[in-house]
Amino acid sequence: MSLRDLLDKVDDYDIYSYYLGPVKLKKLINSPLRSDDQIPSFALFPSRDGSGILFKDHGNGESGNALKFLKLYRGIQTRDELERELLRIVRRMNPNENIRTAKTTKLVSSGVTDIGIVRQPFTEVDKRYWKQFHISIDTLKRFNVFSIKYFLCNRVVRGTYKETNPMYAYKVYDRFKIYRPLASKYTKWRTNLTNRHVQGLAESPQEGGNLLIITKSLKDVMCLYEMGYNAIAASSETTFIPEDILKSLRSKWKHIVILYDRDGPGMMNARKYSKQYELDAIFVNKKFKSKDISDAVKNNNFNEVREWLQNTLKRYD
Repeated sequence: MSLRDLLDKVDDYDIYSYYLGPVKLKKLINSPLRSDDQIPSFALFPSRDGSGILFKDHGNGESGNALKFLKLYRGIQTRDELERELLRIVRRMNPNENIRTAKTTKLVSSGVTDIGIVRQPFTEVDKRYWKQFHISIDTLKRFNVFSIKYFLCNRVVRGTYKETNPMYAYKVYDRFKIYRPLASKYTKWRTNLTNRHVQGLAESPQEGGNLLIITKSLKDVMCLYEMGYNAIAASSETTFIPEDILKSLRSKWKHIVILYDRDGPGMMNARKYSKQYELDAIFVNKKFKSKDISDAVKNNNFNEVREWLQNTLKRYD
């Protein structure tokens, strides 16, 4: 499990409460960062954009997000130390979950984090956000994407909708992936999907067809759908389609093509899976100055991007 995967399973409240117990925002307490603090001078407060919980130690001027607090509190210097500490928190918050890190083979018993949502009608903020990728409300509904007032993890509210920090829930079969596009990279995602929860699979033709694109996000799946293509995405950017599911897809689809990000990790993984599974891999043309298909649409003209893709995929007609 990578650092990103670990951060998918905990939020700022989890981190602070692991060390401080039940916490209250905007209440001064003795600083946990200084053993000599006799006068309460440490407080937690929500960030202005609602994307997380920040701390401020008025005694020494230290401030920052939950990860900075964790590093200061535990004296963490390296990424490995940070991953190990987050793993302890994940296991504490989800004691029945099956967890494996990239550098350990220790497992705990199976279970999942329960994620619940409260839906709301799409707001004008939502419509503007998705319109820049040429994704319509009808397409969002088709792929079970909801605007949400708030979401809960194990029955505890973990995030609320704000116009400056909108939130969406992707429902994939019986589970959810929470997406906060304007939040920090550490709080942008929350999910309880497994690698078998392939995004877009339930919405693609079950009988198969001529061409299926494997991309890296549901946003790209929906953008490709708007262009007239069937696409799916693994449950996260750190996994691929399970082999038995891929085998079934091969029996139904004449051609399967990988379209991953035009960046270091995306191109490396695309070439890896291309070689491993003997699948063609393509990338967004450099002229669009974008790493993925949805950003290419956002930064350019939808019809121009679609025309490029049509010309690129002609060989599969």
